[in-house]
Amino acid sequence: MCGLYGILSYGNEIKDISEITEALAVESAVRGTDATGIAYNYHGRLNIFKRSKSAYEMNFRVPKHTAAVMGHTRNATQGTLKFNENNHPFRGKCGHTNFALAHNGILSNDRTLRRQLKLPKTKIETDSYIAVQLVENKKRFDMESVKYMAENVEGSFSFSLLDDMDNLYLVKGDSPLSIFHFPSRSAYVYASTLSILWKALVDTELFNELQRGEYEEIDIDNGEILKITSDGELEREKFKYDARTSFGLDWRRGFNFADKLDYADELKSVAPYFGFDEDDIETLLNDGYMPEEIEEILYGY
Repeated sequence: MCGLYGILSYGNEIKDISEITEALAVESAVRGTDATGIAYNYHGRLNIFKRSKSAYEMNFRVPKHTAAVMGHTRNATQGTLKFNENNHPFRGKCGHTNFALAHNGILSNDRTLRRQLKLPKTKIETDSYIAVQLVENKKRFDMESVKYMAENVEGSFSFSLLDDMDNLYLVKGDSPLSIFHFPSRSAYVYASTLSILWKALVDTELFNELQRGEYEEIDIDNGEILKITSDGELEREKFKYDARTSFGLDWRRGFNFADKLDYADELKSVAPYFGFDEDDIETLLNDGYMPEEIEEILYGY
């Protein structure tokens, strides 16, 4: 269980993008403290800053007039966090387009895909990196290459991608994702959960709009890609996705795969921080709740 977060400003209404980035990262740390990273464009160059440390220990210095920032807080399940290349966001390149990618969830078919598609070997050990390689395999960065990636990975996921033209792509599998739009401030803000968004934004310059209800919640469904362009336009695309078989088995009957920590075990490991214990999680699973539904309960939906 990791955290995705970010902001896209398509006007000049946000005064301190660093403040909002830090607030989102700190609140997202509840979903992972093993590593923290952000990606943004400055003077036409894609920059990625990530470290093997909690967001509580990071100093975020996003340059003024930056239009978009995407970030990630990591709960490491595969690949040592001490090797910084294993941490998110990852860098990718299609033709002349550079992009950054971050993932929340666990993928089960990364090794199979790398073998079947004869993708390049990599020193990066995380299952998430296969998503970068799949996008790169299409040779062109666009909605179709993102769709190709989403339809080929198997497991639990939501993704965020940022290209070097400040276009943001949000890909929704079964992992949670919440998005706010502030029209008067010409900005979109997102995080893994609604709770994180609220807790983060009350300490930022967007608090007044939040308090007055001057925002809209942007819907994104499972099996959908939302592109937010650099000028604030929304584009949507569907991809083939079945939440019941995201690990090859029905969620309600459980799932297993080698050398991976499954979603249910992740929930059990963090449950004590929210006043629950492992038995509570097991009871909910036995009652037919899906893991993502239990995660919403933990975060107080």
